[in-house]
Amino acid sequence: ASMASSLVVFTVFFGPLPPWLPLTLLSMARNRRVSFIVISDAKPPSTLPSNVFFETITWDHMQSKLSELVTPGNASSVKYFEHYKANDIKPLAPALYPHRLVGHDWWAWADLDMIFGDILKFMALAESRPACCRVPMRRDGTPRSKSAVNVYLHSAACPCESGETANVVCPLYPNPWTKKAWGPFTAFRTNLGTELYAESPQWRSVIRSPDYAHFDEWWGPFHYLRGWETMGDVLTRLAEQQGVVRMSKQKLPFAEAKSCRDGACMFCPCGAMRLRLEGSGALIVNDREVMLLHLAESKFAWLRARLQLPAWTSTQSAVGGAGAATSACVQISGLGWLNTSCGAACSASAPLWTGPSHGSDVERATRLHRHRVVGRWAGHIKYASTLDEVQLRVDQCVDDTRSLSSTGWHRRGRAMRKERSNFS
Repeated sequence: ASMASSLVVFTVFFGPLPPWLPLTLLSMARNRRVSFIVISDAKPPSTLPSNVFFETITWDHMQSKLSELVTPGNASSVKYFEHYKANDIKPLAPALYPHRLVGHDWWAWADLDMIFGDILKFMALAESRPACCRVPMRRDGTPRSKSAVNVYLHSAACPCESGETANVVCPLYPNPWTKKAWGPFTAFRTNLGTELYAESPQWRSVIRSPDYAHFDEWWGPFHYLRGWETMGDVLTRLAEQQGVVRMSKQKLPFAEAKSCRDGACMFCPCGAMRLRLEGSGALIVNDREVMLLHLAESKFAWLRARLQLPAWTSTQSAVGGAGAATSACVQISGLGWLNTSCGAACSASAPLWTGPSHGSDVERATRLHRHRVVGRWAGHIKYASTLDEVQLRVDQCVDDTRSLSSTGWHRRGRAMRKERSNFS
């Protein structure tokens, strides 16, 4: 009940708006009880869903704003060179725009390369399964017993005994390494704090530096090179040493269009190839309903496919509104594809695919389990890195009898070649 209308999601994005934005806006609109704030230097689309708001600010002005926060009275202490650095700003968003928090019990950060499912449905599940993980610590600040805080491997770990609820929801958690933040989406109870970034002793160094520190993540190269705490480190300390953070034990389904052949992270989400965004707001990825999808490695295809998705219009209102797109189902295929000829180079356990390259056999072989494709063919899933590999397309859902043609969400051909792109 607490989340019925009180979640605000902040996104920080600088540069030209991406070609998948109409689909992201459609998924935002279908989360009509969630507010979305896009902090950007781009001109907003002429029409936006009623629950989506742009905070327009130039890249230079944002750096001045951060300078005043880091070094009051000095508006020039922050100098950035790459827009990707904007990801380090996400944990600071509610402090930079506090008026957007009014009336919201939860806030979250998110990337803009996201397609959202029924967020509140999964948030409610997560909130009801808290993990109370304060445990005795060693002198070096690590738990005396790792099993006592590992709810992924030990379901009885971190018991709560006083009617607590979760106050941080991270789709990546629980996981084998007890990491507690995920850059694409992490949500916080507002009463836990809106300046949690300041719990990192190095937050000023992170913001002053032009280097992307992965401050919004569970990991980061400068954690080891410079001793900088990321938000993942902050949440671990606040949960296990102080007991003020309560993560959720709920294993939420979510998806990422990313290769499963990542030896450094064999638990990370991967394998998203196709999606279905239903009129109800449900998001189905590789035959499983998920909370959200991170487009990740499929962005190469999006940036070059030239699908020309229709701009958001008022007829594409959230569920319960008017217009053909209100209950229409949108289907995207070709986020990734099954490489049927890579043999043992993709997977020693499945060296040769003998079935067709598309269809039900491929769908069965690439179904999503919570957040990964885990079958023996997972290593065969590939994401386009050259123009001739782009297979992205948008269709009306096969079993949807409602017409999408009047909204522009009708079938498109495969990718059109072009020599150059404004996006890298």
